[in-house]
Amino acid sequence: MSVLSEFKQAIAIQQSKENEAFEEQMSLPVDERVAKGITMTNLRVEFDFFEYPPNDWCPYIEAPQKFIRSARIFTDNNISKFREGGQVILSNGAKTFKMDIMVDTIDEFILAPNDFDVKFCYIDSRNYNPNNWEINIRKTDLTLKLLTATAGNLESDSVRLSKIETFMAGNLQNRAVSNLEFSGLNSSQNRAINNSLNSENFHLIQGPPGTGKTTTIAHIAKILVDAGKKVFVTAPTHTAINNSLNAISSVIQDSSKVVKIGEKYQAAEILDNGYVTRMTRLTRGSYETSFELSQEGIVIGGTPYGMCYPASKRLHYWEFDVALIDEAAQMSIPLAVAVMSKSDKFIYVGDHKQLDPIIPSGTGLSMFSESIFSRLVKLYPNDTSLLNISYRLNDQLIRIPNTLFYKNQLVSGAGETNSSSEIRSSNYSEVLNHSDNKVLYLHKEFDSQGRSPYEAKIVAELVRDLVSNGVELKDIGILSPYRAQVREIKKALNRTIGDIDTEETEDLIIDTVDRIQGQERDYIIYSMSNSHPLESKRRLDFFYSPNRLNVAITRAMKRCIVIANYKVFDIIDEDLVDLVEYSSLKPSLDIFKEYYRLSSKIEEEAEEDEW
Repeated sequence: MSVLSEFKQAIAIQQSKENEAFEEQMSLPVDERVAKGITMTNLRVEFDFFEYPPNDWCPYIEAPQKFIRSARIFTDNNISKFREGGQVILSNGAKTFKMDIMVDTIDEFILAPNDFDVKFCYIDSRNYNPNNWEINIRKTDLTLKLLTATAGNLESDSVRLSKIETFMAGNLQNRAVSNLEFSGLNSSQNRAINNSLNSENFHLIQGPPGTGKTTTIAHIAKILVDAGKKVFVTAPTHTAINNSLNAISSVIQDSSKVVKIGEKYQAAEILDNGYVTRMTRLTRGSYETSFELSQEGIVIGGTPYGMCYPASKRLHYWEFDVALIDEAAQMSIPLAVAVMSKSDKFIYVGDHKQLDPIIPSGTGLSMFSESIFSRLVKLYPNDTSLLNISYRLNDQLIRIPNTLFYKNQLVSGAGETNSSSEIRSSNYSEVLNHSDNKVLYLHKEFDSQGRSPYEAKIVAELVRDLVSNGVELKDIGILSPYRAQVREIKKALNRTIGDIDTEETEDLIIDTVDRIQGQERDYIIYSMSNSHPLESKRRLDFFYSPNRLNVAITRAMKRCIVIANYKVFDIIDEDLVDLVEYSSLKPSLDIFKEYYRLSSKIEEEAEEDEW
C-alpha cells in the first residue's frame, strides 16, 4: 500500500476509533462516567463576562445577555482526568458551551471558550442558574480535518510525496553533502551534530535520559539559523516544543530568530523568556513583510497540526528547509508525515526506549504499529547517532535502566554517586537513607486500581520528611501512571504540608509519567497506585509498559523511590497464558520481573493505622 493510501486510511481509522471510544464512554451511566473521570456533575459555576463582543465574529446580542469570558467551577471532590489545555463541554439543561480548561489546580478549576467558540458562548448575565452544571469530555473531528488537509497537499506535490514514499520504505539515499565540523560538546554529541548537518536528507539521534539531546538540538538549530535556514521545531506536545525553544534561544539569544506558534496557555515554559517571540499564527506572507522577524535564518516552533493548511491557519503557506522533531519516539507516523509534507530535510531526535505515542490498536495498519522514530531506527541503523553519556544518572541510578534498556552502552557523566546528608524520618528512614539510591518500597495494602489513598499518604509523608530536612520543593518530582492518583497525591500533600498548587509550591512536580518525560529532579517518588493489576487484567499493556517504567526511574539525579503493592511483581505466567494478548505482553512482563530482581527492595513490615 502506498504511503498516501495508508495515510488516508489511517485518518479514517483514527477518527472512527475516536468516535467509537467517545460513544462507548458517553453511553455509560453517569456514576460510571464520573468514576472514570470523564464527567463531573453537581457543579456550581461563576461566570465572568466580556462587556463588549470579544471579536468581530461574535453576533450582536442584547443585554443582559453577555459573552462568557471564563467559568470558575466549584466542586467538593474533583476526581476527573481533565487537565489544562483539554477541551470539554459545560452544560446545564439546554445550555451547552464548548470550553477549554485554562486552570486546573487544587483550589481552582477555570474554563474559557477559545476565539472560535466564544461566539456561541453567551448567557443572561444577571439571571443564570449557578448550580447543577455538568462537564463532559468533548468530541472533536479536528484531527480528521487537519490530516485530511495534509493528504490533499501531498496529492498535489508529487515530488515531496515520492521522497516520503522512498523514505518510509527504507530506500532514501542520504549521502554526505558537506564536511562541516562542530566541536564543543562531548564526543557523542559532536558526532550527532556533525552527522545531522552533513547528511543530505535526514538523520536520527537517539538520546537516552540525561544525555543532552535538547542541548544537541539547540546547537544544530543555531548552526542552521546562522546559515540562513528556515527551521521548524516540533514535537508531540507544547511542553516539549517549549523546552527545545528555551534551549535554542539560550544559544541564539535573538527574539527575532526564535518564534513560538500557539496560545498563551500552551506557552507556560517560555512565558518569561525574552528571547522567544510568541504568536498565535504566522502566515508566510506576513513573515516576509515583517520588520521584527529575521529574514536571514529563523526557528519557528509549533505542533505538527500547524503544518496542515488550509485546515490550520497557524502556519499558512510555510515550507521549511529543515524540520527538527524532538521527542520523536512519542510521535505517530501520520503526524510525522504531516511534518515531512512541508519540509526538505528531517532530523528526528528521540528515544524509542521511552514513551510511545498513543495510537489506535488492533487496526492491522503499519502506520499504527509503532512510532515514527521506532520505525526509522530499524530502517536506518547506519544513519542513527547514539548520545551515550548521561549527565543525570550517577553510577547507581544508571545501573538498572542501562541493563534493561540500553545494552549497557551508556556511561555516567554525573561523577561519583551523589550522596546527601542523612534524612531524619520517623517512618521511612531506611527508604530515604538506603545505600542504594534507587529503592523499591513494597506494601501490602489493597485499596484500589489507579487511585491509591494509601500510597498517596506514603508519598506525602516522604515529601514532608524531605522538606523538614532542608530539601526544597523544586528538587522533588512525584509521578504516577494515573491522572486520578495525581489528584489523590495533591490532596494528601495538602493535608500534610499544605498550600499545594500555589505560587509558592508550583515548582513541585506532581504529574503523570507521560507528562514528565524530558524533565529531572534530585528526588523522584513514583507511586504505581494499582494494587492488583494482574487480577483485574485490565489495561495490562498500559500498566506493564517497559517504556513508562524506564521514564519513571530515569528522572532522578540523587534518589529514586518506587512505591508499589507487592502483587504488582507477583507475575505467574501460568495464570496469564489464556489472555489473548499474552504473547505480546510477555516481553514486558519479563522486564518487570528483571526490574524486581535487580532492585534494592524494602518491604513494609507492618500495617500502619488508617489515615
